[in-house]
Amino acid sequence: MKYPLLILSLAFGLFACSGQPGGKTDALAEQIRADTTLPWVKQKALEVVKTGFNAGDGYGEVWIRDYNTFIELSMDAYEPEDIRENLLVFFRLQGEDGNIIDGFIPAAKVQEGGYDYIYSDLEPRYAGHKNTVETDQEASLVQAVYKYVQKSGDQAFLDEEVGGQTVRQRMERALQFLMEERYNEEYGLIWGATTADWGDVQPEHDWGVFLTGDTHYTLDIYDNAMFIIAIRNYMELAPEQAAQWGPVAEALAENVRAHLWDEEHQKFIPHIYLNGSPFPEDFNENAIFYHGGT
Repeated sequence: MKYPLLILSLAFGLFACSGQPGGKTDALAEQIRADTTLPWVKQKALEVVKTGFNAGDGYGEVWIRDYNTFIELSMDAYEPEDIRENLLVFFRLQGEDGNIIDGFIPAAKVQEGGYDYIYSDLEPRYAGHKNTVETDQEASLVQAVYKYVQKSGDQAFLDEEVGGQTVRQRMERALQFLMEERYNEEYGLIWGATTADWGDVQPEHDWGVFLTGDTHYTLDIYDNAMFIIAIRNYMELAPEQAAQWGPVAEALAENVRAHLWDEEHQKFIPHIYLNGSPFPEDFNENAIFYHGGT
């Protein structure tokens, strides 16, 4: 699934080390403010999101990582009811263990021979699916809810019930899924598959969206940065849970700095491999500056 290059801002906003001269930062900020093309770019983006919530003509689904990326812009083009309804669809299709689907598509458009589709009596209109190689769906939905509530002021949305549980409760279940099912005790970080193609496709399989016996498991900055942001967003929406989740976010951030930060090159390393790398031994992955999801 394709989405904008946002991990650089995510990662450096969370973990960037001091030491960059302030003058360079100030000059860059001034250059950005003076860029007269940005309003034009935003207007073009607004025209695109007005065409729908799917990721483009090649995709029939609404994907949570994309929706999280453009939800605030979509709120300038659609009624709040449309925005919140999409969020509710993701919660209605939430797994019993708390996991969140990647995307949903009208059930009438499901084609056999592709995904193992997910259905729920709570949402008969749509079928969901999940790229199990990725570990960002839960964090993406929590972030998207946060953005919606912050921009709309719709605090009541958090108390909306879905299958007998409030949105707030389901958000915590999504976070808990990552701690119970995707947490590596040795490093204190969450894991996923080694992925290419913007973070949700692994190289060991033609399609590459499912964990398989050939999967190379890894720890990376993207999944963990997204998780930390999601926890912080959740605590802001549910401050009564800060005592439980605050230490989790802090420990994750400390472990990111300890294990994923490359002090010499002042960047994050691409991966820590848990069962070997899928790439040739002579391939120096750390020579690549990853600026998207990995």
